[in-house]
Amino acid sequence: MALLLPALCLNTANASVLINGANQTGIIFTNTVADSYTFEANTGDSINLRLGTTGFPGRLQLYGPNAALLTAVGGYPVTDDLITNTTTNSGTFTALVSSAVTLGSGTYELHLAQMPEAFIVPAGDEGGPMTNGGNYDGTITLGDMDMFTFTANKGDSINLRLGTTNFIGELQLYGPTGALLQTVGGYPIKDDLIAYTTTNSGTFTVLVSDGYVSETGTYELHLAQMPEAFIVPAGDEGGAMTNGGNYTGTISLGDLDMYAFTACKGDVINLELKTTNFIGNLQLYGRNGALLDAVGGYPVKDDLITYTSTNCGTFTVLVSDGYGGGRGTYGLTANGIFDALKKEFRFVVPLGP
Repeated sequence: MALLLPALCLNTANASVLINGANQTGIIFTNTVADSYTFEANTGDSINLRLGTTGFPGRLQLYGPNAALLTAVGGYPVTDDLITNTTTNSGTFTALVSSAVTLGSGTYELHLAQMPEAFIVPAGDEGGPMTNGGNYDGTITLGDMDMFTFTANKGDSINLRLGTTNFIGELQLYGPTGALLQTVGGYPIKDDLIAYTTTNSGTFTVLVSDGYVSETGTYELHLAQMPEAFIVPAGDEGGAMTNGGNYTGTISLGDLDMYAFTACKGDVINLELKTTNFIGNLQLYGRNGALLDAVGGYPVKDDLITYTSTNCGTFTVLVSDGYGGGRGTYGLTANGIFDALKKEFRFVVPLGP
């Protein structure tokens, strides 16, 4: 019968430094008491420590600067353990990795995601700065956490969407202070959406991970941020709209397609979205990024927005799946009385080689 180990004594004399964002690999032998790692944190930091093990069930412990045990996770038969903690003081924190059963041995990978501190993106891994309108592909391995960042202004409308394959994703948004703003994900969803209006300006952090424990697979992460300038990735759809224009596109899992046009006060705007093989979602955002109107959802596949503008400026249109996990083709039509997109309002830069 497997027995849980007793509490371990904290000894940091030979501890290794754990770098934010790094993938720390190691080996637990049958005679290993624990591997020790330290990292610096400031008051109010959001800490995510995740341990993926192979060959043994792991045990993960977090100690504060005063050597007090803050939290511990692990036990038979789990091989994917997560600690989340918001620090209440600054200083040096210690993480201990060990086997949760006697004579357990095998390999492990330890991940640290610490917000809002600077982080690295290991070679061959995914993460880093995001560009509005961009599509970001990645892979989640056992216990993996991928960190991304973007800057936003107060009042921006943020749409973050995560589509996953072969695993259940978790998507988290952290603010400029490191505070957790929103979390989505969990069984059985594989298409997660965060819609958030910023209350301050600064750098925001996005964390992508497995939301169901011990799963692995690939994902695509999308950012749509209004009213900021955006790119249209090569091979994707979006960009400038003109009055009377017809636009065709394809929505993949978790996709967000952004369009923009200019209009003046009193202009009548008619936007119609027709979809094939998925339930569409059509959204109109004003010049300040505020959501003006949204239509779509089960079982409608023909959505119409009619809006009379109350001011002049650049408006943004967002096309996506409105039911979760859908994909297919669409046709978007813009009719009414409004101006063609002018460079002085918005310049959309295609993303290409």
